Amino acid sequence: MTNREAHDLWRLPVDLEWVATVLEADPMRCQGAYLDLQTGEVIPDAAFENDTAGDHELDTRKTEPDRWLFLPCLGSRAVREDMAEFAAMIKYLPMRQRVEQAIEGLGAFHRFRDLIYAEGLASDWQAFSEQRRLARAREFLADLGVCVTAN
Repeated sequence: MTNREAHDLWRLPVDLEWVATVLEADPMRCQGAYLDLQTGEVIPDAAFENDTAGDHELDTRKTEPDRWLFLPCLGSRAVREDMAEFAAMIKYLPMRQRVEQAIEGLGAFHRFRDLIYAEGLASDWQAFSEQRRLARAREFLADLGVCVTAN
């Protein structure tokens, strides 16, 4: 079986929230994670490095390399884009302008969070953000040939 044919067969119950968290992590602070293509479990790279005869008694990344798919940390660019799209959806122009100003430059994440909580937009943002994060994670995995199934 070719590697491409194997990719077509990966149907796994994957925790998309966990995948999204890894993908959005700061690449300067996070080493990424591995997706177990047999079980769908997402395991942080650090777990392999810190494990001395724990859950993963033998690091099978070397003995079974086709079993593992590396998930890199891509950073927060997509989250910044989500904040901009969320701002663009706000119909009340003065509020939209305030949100757009909040997401400019350093400190944007904190200013954005503070503003949406103060203005009662937090639940709308959380629903929007969660939908976008999970869709991105699902799309990332699909591009690698992994079809996410229900747990």
